Amino acid sequence: MKYTPATLTDEHIHQLKDIEQHLSESAGEDLILIAYSKQPDDSEDTKNSEAHR
Repeated sequence: MKYTPATLTDEHIHQLKDIEQHLSESAGEDLILIAYSKQPDDSEDTKNSEAHR
């Protein structure tokens, strides 16, 4: 599976920062959220991963 950074609007970023702050306060330590979006596997990668199963 491949992941690339997600394309986020300013509103999404604001929401993630609020969630990040809330989770950090709840956990008692600094947390950083990273947003990724799933990308389709290359057919070659899929062949290689199936061979290793």
